[in-house]
Amino acid sequence: MKHFKYILLGTLILLIPSCTEYLDVKPKGKIIPETAEDFSTILHYWLDRVETGQDEEILGNATNLILQEFYSDNLDATLASLVEGFTINGYTPLYIGERINSVQNEYSDNYSVIKDCNMIIGEMKDTKSELAKQLLGTVWAIRSICYYNLLIRFCEPYNPISAEDKLGLPLIDRFDMEAKPSRSDLKTTVSFIEEGFKNAIRYDISDTDYIFTSDVAKAYLTKLYFWTQQWEKAIQYAEELLSKYPMLEANQYEEVMQNKFTQSSNFILNPYTSESSLGSMAVTNAFSDSKTRPVSREMAESFSEKNDDIRYTVAFNKKRVNNKTILFRIRSEEMCLIAAESYAHLNDTENAIRQLNALREKRIIQNFIPYTEKNLPEIYSQLITEDATGKPIDKLMSAILCERRKEFYIEGDRWFELKRNGRPEFWVANNGKKYVNEKYLYTYPINKSDIDLYPGLVIQNPGYEE
Repeated sequence: MKHFKYILLGTLILLIPSCTEYLDVKPKGKIIPETAEDFSTILHYWLDRVETGQDEEILGNATNLILQEFYSDNLDATLASLVEGFTINGYTPLYIGERINSVQNEYSDNYSVIKDCNMIIGEMKDTKSELAKQLLGTVWAIRSICYYNLLIRFCEPYNPISAEDKLGLPLIDRFDMEAKPSRSDLKTTVSFIEEGFKNAIRYDISDTDYIFTSDVAKAYLTKLYFWTQQWEKAIQYAEELLSKYPMLEANQYEEVMQNKFTQSSNFILNPYTSESSLGSMAVTNAFSDSKTRPVSREMAESFSEKNDDIRYTVAFNKKRVNNKTILFRIRSEEMCLIAAESYAHLNDTENAIRQLNALREKRIIQNFIPYTEKNLPEIYSQLITEDATGKPIDKLMSAILCERRKEFYIEGDRWFELKRNGRPEFWVANNGKKYVNEKYLYTYPINKSDIDLYPGLVIQNPGYEE
């Protein structure tokens, strides 16, 4: 990003908080910025991390994605093996339970970003200049994304019936040193995040130098509505974005998906745009880590069209070893599948199948046969046996979930799909031991330091109580 080059290192050191101080919102003795240019330095620090593939807090980099794949059932942990080269701490985790202490860091990391966003939103006096508007629109989007990250990791799956009775997040909406927020309920948390995304959209940011444009905010709002089962709203935004960002054609798929810097019309967000040693290392190491275990047989068999599906050979080789580059992007294909599933939940089978075929037609390179109500494949055998609402999956839902699994393989999506659809328990075996991914492990524990800091205000998630 061209204008990031003017970042003032001295100012940055004074302003960027450590993760352990993410609730210390007015640290004494530190310089508080005044002008929009001063505040932009804070924002540019985070944007530069995103743009160079180093970001672990807002969008996550390749390291975050491969870890989420290790937690899921896409790669066969029972057949895990070490390979020469880099692995995380010399070892790739067999299941989420082995890193349950480490994932707590994602809690403080996201609140650290939220703190800086609140500083800009609450303390910047200039709200009228073009620079100020760009900053405000961007930080409203980033803050809301961080809260969305916290929601899907540290709160239980959303159920509209019980949302008022379930634990949400501590909602910090201002730059206030004395604030000691307790956990809100889940319904209040979702409304808070929704309003944040709407605020971002109102600024109508289109300058991609700021990465988090209004369309990115709309994409995340779509994901929020989808996660919280607001199907009609999810469809509205998904269809709008689909009309603006056409899906990738089959003859473009391999080149676009395997090249980290290639731009394409289907990318609503393609954040990694500048080379950096740390960003490149994250991608290279994640790819190396992915080869420490084969793709699960169940995952491989989900490709019923096999060599007719362009994704089959891009995803893995004949030994079921990963081939696909590990990168974070938001693509219009996700909007298509969100629309398809949302229509299915509304019993609009015609439109659900229409959206499903719209994607399949762009992935099946020959012998494409459109799905109809009569020729939908049998229910695919997999861990997920119930949908997001708790109903047993039928043929249509099975086909949609299977298509999503293939489309977003190795992109960090599957773990959250398992959480969203019933939190199925599963186990892996290694060295004569059995490791069980129990239902409560899908929801990460709240950072222990936060529990200790505010006893009685911040409640631990079920399953982790001492």
